[in-house]
Amino acid sequence: MSRLHIADTGLFVAMGQLSNSRYQAVRRFARRNDVTFVLPERVYEELTVDDPDVEAPPIDTAIDEDWATVASPLEFSEPVVSRMMDGVQRYIANADDRPADEVERADAALAALAAQHLSAGSAAEVYIYTTDIAAGEGAETVLASEGYGDSVTYVNGFRFIEDLVTGDS
Repeated sequence: MSRLHIADTGLFVAMGQLSNSRYQAVRRFARRNDVTFVLPERVYEELTVDDPDVEAPPIDTAIDEDWATVASPLEFSEPVVSRMMDGVQRYIANADDRPADEVERADAALAALAAQHLSAGSAAEVYIYTTDIAAGEGAETVLASEGYGDSVTYVNGFRFIEDLVTGDS
């Protein structure tokens, strides 16, 4: 059974820099469990800001070490991908009481990437790692409305990292 592990910006920001114990713990987890975290392009773009005043998380190191990768572009011509983007943006907007057009498209891209792989049959199980509760719950809810409820798990990124660091996982 194929599993897809999708990571959000917040997971890598929470991990910190290479020397950080949180980063080390997630890297160990990925290597021990043969997990490759897949990032939607929009997430990668958020993590690679070209600003000298911002210390960007070392996503490129994770990619070089083969425990993270950037996904192929989303197929917006696939109706399920567009429905996921719209549905998750609406869910987050309602949860945060703000207009849907102000919701980060990277958050919605998590569910869209999951739907793209589930509908194509290239994944049977999807784990979405995010520190944004509304994005995680929105992804689960909207994917469930498409019939993928049993195939998707939202993983709270902060709790995931804390469990790894404290040895609970």
